[in-house]
Amino acid sequence: MLAPGVMTTIPSPVTQADRASYHDIVEVLAQDPKFGERKANEGKGPMKRAYFTHDVWGLTFAFKPIRFIRLPGKDGKERVIWYMVYSVKNGPTKQFKDDPVEVDPTKLEEVPVDKPFLFIPRFELESHDAKTTYREAILPEVVAAIQQREDKNRKLLNTGEITGELPITTKDADRGIWGVATWEGVDPRTDRFTIYIHGLTNAFKWEDAPGAYQKGDPFAKGRTYHSQVLKLNFWRPSDQHYQHEDEIRFGIPGDVDYAWFYK
Repeated sequence: MLAPGVMTTIPSPVTQADRASYHDIVEVLAQDPKFGERKANEGKGPMKRAYFTHDVWGLTFAFKPIRFIRLPGKDGKERVIWYMVYSVKNGPTKQFKDDPVEVDPTKLEEVPVDKPFLFIPRFELESHDAKTTYREAILPEVVAAIQQREDKNRKLLNTGEITGELPITTKDADRGIWGVATWEGVDPRTDRFTIYIHGLTNAFKWEDAPGAYQKGDPFAKGRTYHSQVLKLNFWRPSDQHYQHEDEIRFGIPGDVDYAWFYK
């Protein structure tokens, strides 16, 4: 069994709004701003607000509270590693049927999964106090020590090992695949911090800034793409001289516990 610590589950963020979008076909309109328009329907044509569908999906993500592990360094100094044990599950999952104005867990509906999901995670830890963002460190020797602490019989994968296609999970009780994200060198002054997780969904948005594409430009010039990212907020009401995990709280006073957004 895993060491004590309540798992927090974040359902897939994907809604109907993520599966469709409307866009002008700027490459055509740059050549002919009135392409396909009729006199009876001026200002409206097939290249304006064209309807696109997106084959998007998302994983169910669960995580344990942030912890620290202390290991001796080669220089004789203590290494303090921040880490987060988590699991990802490729269905069955609960998703919102429609894009909610307010998140209401009672409006989640179970959606079947019919194919593997390509999971390419990326973890970042942003210290609000140090105003620094830390990319995850791949530390195989540290993961082995974390596994001994958490559960000797459960394989924990680092980000490099867990990257790949996730098979369909058919059992509701199955947590899926287990991983651990690690950070080293986090500023000990950090009291409030946010973890950003990329790769839990392939949902995306794209936009063309007005006038960014001009006649004769290369295809899609000026177009920007944004992927959906999960952010988790944490609060550590402590001082910098003694870091210990018992003080870490999920959520930040005056802010949301977690949120999905396009970045």
